Amino acid sequence: MPTEPTEPLSQRRPTGSPAGCLAVFGLLFLCVGLFAFYFTFLRPMRGVLAARSWPAAVCTVVDSKVDSSSDSDGTTYRVLVVYRYTVGGREYESRRYDFLEMSSSGYDDKAAVVARYPPGARTSCYIDPADPTQAVLVRSFSPVYLIGLLPLLFVAFGASALVWGARTVWRRRSGWTATADGANPVRDPQRDGAGSGGPVVLRPTITRWGALLGLIFVALFWNGIVSVFLVHVYKEWRSGSPDGCATLFLLPFVVVGLGLVFAVLRQLLVLFNPRVVLTLNPGQLTPGQSAYVNWRVGGQASRVQRLRITLEGREEASYRRGTDNYTDKETFAVIRIADAAQSFEIAEGSGRADVPATAVPTFTASHNKIVWLFKVKMEIAGWPDSEDEYEVLVRPGGAA
Repeated sequence: MPTEPTEPLSQRRPTGSPAGCLAVFGLLFLCVGLFAFYFTFLRPMRGVLAARSWPAAVCTVVDSKVDSSSDSDGTTYRVLVVYRYTVGGREYESRRYDFLEMSSSGYDDKAAVVARYPPGARTSCYIDPADPTQAVLVRSFSPVYLIGLLPLLFVAFGASALVWGARTVWRRRSGWTATADGANPVRDPQRDGAGSGGPVVLRPTITRWGALLGLIFVALFWNGIVSVFLVHVYKEWRSGSPDGCATLFLLPFVVVGLGLVFAVLRQLLVLFNPRVVLTLNPGQLTPGQSAYVNWRVGGQASRVQRLRITLEGREEASYRRGTDNYTDKETFAVIRIADAAQSFEIAEGSGRADVPATAVPTFTASHNKIVWLFKVKMEIAGWPDSEDEYEVLVRPGGAA
């Protein structure tokens, strides 16, 4: 691993990132995603849960067919069953088969459902005791309802864009200014607490709870989509006519889903690991100067067998290839701060961070940035290890 900073991947000059517009578009995507998520998942699931207490009644099928609708993207189908029932001596009519009430591809499955409800057939339906006009034929949950999780893609993208855009705007308005050559935007040290030159308690870039919630979201989304196809494949195997190609195609997606579940369980255990409090004095780093890092391990520090702290410089360069966006990350500097293996050294200690005079300072542009951070790794016997990151600002050399 290199111990001296080298030239970064790129030296692009900032061209003015449209962070404000991105935040607006992020808010739009977030609202659209939440709106669609409510109507495609939350409202149907609310109906499924409410209907569990609805009493059953005998209804008569008046008409049944596979309803279709076509547009430029193709043809979609849905089950349409018209049935009548009597409550309190009064006759009512309903067309609700289930609570999903949306069209999708696949004619044969819908036709098989319609075949079970020929006109004139008597079957059971479930009626809302508070409103007899509301009834449903099928009130049970089906994996098809998981399709309603798709709008969470819009929610995730919108929330990410909104947070990133708003954070960028806030950073600019609260003191992120450029150096004389306009190439290296840095935070004005006089605009925050770190500018006093005193010690600063660093905060993790991503909290353990944040990492856990992020993994849970990804795992639920991924496995929710995969489960729809998995149930279909399972039914084919159970019926005695398995599709080998579909099974093999689905297998790697199932493996990834299991890996995500394992990652969630691992991160859940990491929540119980001891926590490290880092204090940097002074609160900002400058090339060619030294700073002191104090650490204190809270909780059961005796569980930790080894503690390693390093200061790393990393460049992140974003670019577009076709219609896809990519981000390359390269660590160009690794400076060792501490490597403790004795219990008294692990529980509490201090180390010196010597930033080389040639170090590239913190840099933020529209397509690339330079990030400096402390990485804290804890090795725990018989338990998942911890690795936390604490971002720190490196000012240009010679700044006041």
